[in-house]
Amino acid sequence: MDKLKDIRELEPIPDISIYIFIASILFALLVLGSIIYMIYRQKRAKKENLTKKEVLRRLKNIDFDDPKKAAYQITKYARFLSSDERSQKIFAQLEERLNRYKFIPNPPHFDEESKSYYNLFLEVVDE
Repeated sequence: MDKLKDIRELEPIPDISIYIFIASILFALLVLGSIIYMIYRQKRAKKENLTKKEVLRRLKNIDFDDPKKAAYQITKYARFLSSDERSQKIFAQLEERLNRYKFIPNPPHFDEESKSYYNLFLEVVDE
């Protein structure tokens, strides 16, 4: 019996299950974030998917009775339509004049200079 070999000691087995667990959590968060982002983009795109023609129609039909609301609407729609360099320059000048009506509680009615810049912008964009 002296020739019997002893039983070897237990060998350590590398345990990488914690790394697999962390990687699976990160992957799940990445997939979840991607799904949330895609839903957000889709809802945002559905919110107001306007064509250039529709924006131009809305811009032409702005009601000037409430100057503050009109200034915000003109800025919103004109920013969408200003694509070339010329229209961007005219939009920048128009926006300077519209800022007078945006940031005060009871703005005065539009003056002729602001309306002329507005009409000039419409002519340039409508070409």
